[in-house]
Amino acid sequence: MNIGGEKMKVIFLDFDGVINNWNHFNGVDFENAQILKTIINLTNAKVVATTSNKYSLQGGGSIDYYSSIYYNNYVKYLNELGIEIYDITPFVNKDRTLEIKKYLMEHDIKQYVIIDDEVIGEELQDHQVFLDLYKGLQKEHVLPTLKILNGQLGFYPPDYNREETAEELVYRINKYYNQFKK
Repeated sequence: MNIGGEKMKVIFLDFDGVINNWNHFNGVDFENAQILKTIINLTNAKVVATTSNKYSLQGGGSIDYYSSIYYNNYVKYLNELGIEIYDITPFVNKDRTLEIKKYLMEHDIKQYVIIDDEVIGEELQDHQVFLDLYKGLQKEHVLPTLKILNGQLGFYPPDYNREETAEELVYRINKYYNQFKK
């Protein structure tokens, strides 16, 4: 997709654990959403939903978009905050990695970032900003997101180990990035 003849920048966005957090897990947390809005304002990126909440609309059922949980708990509130969900990834076996890859093949995208609290397939990980689902999107994620959207790929620390648990990974990533805050 071209917008005004230019390739677009895309934020592939998971919802749960990203625009909400453990203390506010149903719907959208205002503070997490405001950080997303800051990123959008700084980059003019379009948001493409990757959340599993979209599957109820893609499963061939008879759920009306405006009465779906996807719309009422997420999209409606994000719209009220001035955040537009531009599109959703296609349904491919409930596999986010495959869904993002298919979307990338079908659209003209300049740069993209994946913001998710679940580890994405290794071939896309240089584009992922990995979040702690207990906190969701935080201010410290803005700079890595901007860097990835500007072509500086790689969020994971050099000593990243795919065998780590999610908790170990979050601890290691936070420790890695906190050393630069001084």
